[in-house]
Amino acid sequence: MDLSSIYLFEGWSIRYNLTTSNTTTSTSDQQSTKCVVFVHGTPWSSTVFQPIIEALLAKGSYKILVYDLPGYGQSQEFVPSSRNTTSATSTAAFQGDTSVKFQAKALVGLLKHVQLDGAGRNPAPAIIAHDIAGAIVLRAHLLHGAEFDTMMLLDTNAVLPWGDGFYTLVRSDPLPFLRLPPSIFEAVVRAVIRSACYDPNVLQMGWEDELARPWIGGPSDDAGVGERQRSFVRQIAQANDGDVAEMLAGELYERVRCNVKIVWGEQDQWIPREKIEELIRRMNGRVKECAFIPEAGHLVMLDQPGRFAIEVFDWLTRFGSPRSLATN
Repeated sequence: MDLSSIYLFEGWSIRYNLTTSNTTTSTSDQQSTKCVVFVHGTPWSSTVFQPIIEALLAKGSYKILVYDLPGYGQSQEFVPSSRNTTSATSTAAFQGDTSVKFQAKALVGLLKHVQLDGAGRNPAPAIIAHDIAGAIVLRAHLLHGAEFDTMMLLDTNAVLPWGDGFYTLVRSDPLPFLRLPPSIFEAVVRAVIRSACYDPNVLQMGWEDELARPWIGGPSDDAGVGERQRSFVRQIAQANDGDVAEMLAGELYERVRCNVKIVWGEQDQWIPREKIEELIRRMNGRVKECAFIPEAGHLVMLDQPGRFAIEVFDWLTRFGSPRSLATN
């Protein structure tokens, strides 16, 4: 997906698209338009949502915002200034913040920029969040006042601990992963991608190359490290447990102000079922529906695109309220 618009936020050039269904033409269509925001997780990009976005635009009346998180996909351009300083770990320095805490602030800024923040006459959108985006969206909602019509949390991890053995290793010492030869680093990226998909045939249809593309190849920085390789390592190194621990300690999840639907792939090797069940308990009744989808891994939207589309359409029909700038 080509993200043609740019929102500048604290040194990052955030690439996004705001698209309305071709079927939305009349005033009555505009008044019944539902606004939907997609937020991807790590190490992904907005491309994971391309099939469902195409389905929504073809079948209904929707205004859709999709973007690449700062430091991911097409949003890896960062220009440091005196106002945005270098973020550092104990062993390596990275320009630009990609933490969940920062991503939540960036999301709030983007929603305000495109007038989908629920403030005044602006509509409060439905939001679909995958992977760490669940924690990003919850921080935006609970700590920064972002209003959502309804949430779908998709194979998301918003409880602790975070990450498997690989992610824990990178966070503990990122420097060796910056030194990996490009061919070895590419093999690591592809191994991570394969572990997230249940059906290997899906990846052989071109998805593996598509998901790996933002992280491999490209120019090198002044230290001789591939810029995309450094971006990949950075987003793992800057994953801070404290960004989630703050919400857990404050028991903030029970303060969610909209209805929530949970979707989880039953063969998800990244997020075990008990973490999903703990999140549901912590939301204290706000979760109105769960869909545990068989024969699907962490990338449930690619493993089971048809079933996932049904869950999304059904959720928007029953839980999402029509919004438009003309009526709010």
